[in-house]
Amino acid sequence: MNKLIISLAISLLIISCKGPKSGPLVKESFEEKEQSGMMTGKQSPMQPVPVKADIKVEPCSDCITIGKLVADKKSLSGKKIRVTGVVTKVNEAIMEKNWIHIQDGTETDGVFDLTITTSQIASVGETVTFEGRIALDKDFGYGYFYNILMEEGLIIK
Repeated sequence: MNKLIISLAISLLIISCKGPKSGPLVKESFEEKEQSGMMTGKQSPMQPVPVKADIKVEPCSDCITIGKLVADKKSLSGKKIRVTGVVTKVNEAIMEKNWIHIQDGTETDGVFDLTITTSQIASVGETVTFEGRIALDKDFGYGYFYNILMEEGLIIK
């Protein structure tokens, strides 16, 4: 009986193999991890690059634009700010948070997208104002690194 179970397990492993360098027993080499950026903290191929949308949003009276946030990120680190933008992407219930990307049409140093973690939800295309604390250089592992992130964002408009 044990031989039958072992034979079935081996057969399943062989069937699930999709060619060279695949299957449950193959591990990525250190060199491959280094090249993909996983060991260096660089952006990984797993993390998609945001696409710049043609958006123009008027900030609220006490809001900071994404362009100004990027330009002044060191002085705003750890501070609570408000930002208005159009929702361009939503990832729900990852690490018990919703991850919302917004853009407002401003840009500094090629950065035009702000990721916000929140317990609330917004729809793609919706214009929202978030208030939250700015965090810099957040590394969640597995290639997910954020130079600028708004944490615990609350929708206020």
